[in-house]
Amino acid sequence: MTFKKTLYITGSEWFAIALGTLAVSVLLNRMADFFHSNALYNTGIFFLFLGMVLFLILFALWTARTFVFPNVILEDWNNLNRISFSTVVPLSMMIMNVSYISYYPSKIISLRYLSYYNYIFDFIAILLLSFYLGYKMYTKNIEKGELTYAELIPPVALSSTVFLGKRIIPLGGINADLVYFMILMGFGIALFLFLFIGIMAFTSHIRDIKSSESSPVLVLPVGVSSILVINIITLSQLPGIFNIPLTVALFASVSLWSFELWNFIVAMLVSIKKVFHAKPGISIWAYTFPLAVFSISSLKLSFIFKSNNYIYPYNITFYTGIIAMVILIIAWTYAVVITLIFIKRFNIQSQKSSS
Repeated sequence: MTFKKTLYITGSEWFAIALGTLAVSVLLNRMADFFHSNALYNTGIFFLFLGMVLFLILFALWTARTFVFPNVILEDWNNLNRISFSTVVPLSMMIMNVSYISYYPSKIISLRYLSYYNYIFDFIAILLLSFYLGYKMYTKNIEKGELTYAELIPPVALSSTVFLGKRIIPLGGINADLVYFMILMGFGIALFLFLFIGIMAFTSHIRDIKSSESSPVLVLPVGVSSILVINIITLSQLPGIFNIPLTVALFASVSLWSFELWNFIVAMLVSIKKVFHAKPGISIWAYTFPLAVFSISSLKLSFIFKSNNYIYPYNITFYTGIIAMVILIIAWTYAVVITLIFIKRFNIQSQKSSS
């Protein structure tokens, strides 16, 4: 009975645990490239396989839940937050795919094609889920406080295909033009969804929510701006007609990075006040992915500044990225502890209610 109750609460939002762990792996992979560190590289591999194991466990529980409780299918696909978190599933698959080929490059053509088609499949899945979320937002009677920053997850997932897609292009023997086109599609859709959904979510949060439990999702706009910064820098490095000048990319990136720095500081101030007073739960995992991409975007900017001998901008962005990385590791560790406490308390309460 206790297991069935645990199974019942294992919705799509639980995949944030796997995504947060994979985000640490992605950051460590980038840090290993930046600093040429074998220790960071090996630690990144550990987090990659840990994230894979967590994803497989959660996917098995999530799938079993739909068979044991068929009624949750209709409930989940009518819930804006659950629809949004469903995009974490293909996003996690894409990160696992891209991270694996980053750590273990393969010369086997069949494996290269497998990675390529996996990227295409995940992109289409994220795109379809974003279509469905848009449809539900237009047609569903949205209750007070129902619209949150969690609805930014699909555009974050879409825009993640940009910097992840860059790792797919060098595989060789694939249709790189299609990947370039998909990258621009993801960037364009995500950019305007950020604007429209972000404004609505901000208004809803200020007016209707403001609870301690919801405070972790305040960091999601940091991920939004960070993703855009990474995307613009990535687009400046694409060849041919898809390329944009580095000067234009840097101008836009610094402007967006400044806004994400503001978001980051505000989110951290709110978190210090509220998150430690919240009941144990899995919402704490909302911190991990945005912090990872914020750190990556800061470090990417810092090395561009360094290559052009801009010392002060380099120092500001570099140390901001390092601080974000340290906070990410602390947040990940804290999230693990809080999740274990939540599961333990839930099981104890389930046993008491069953007896």
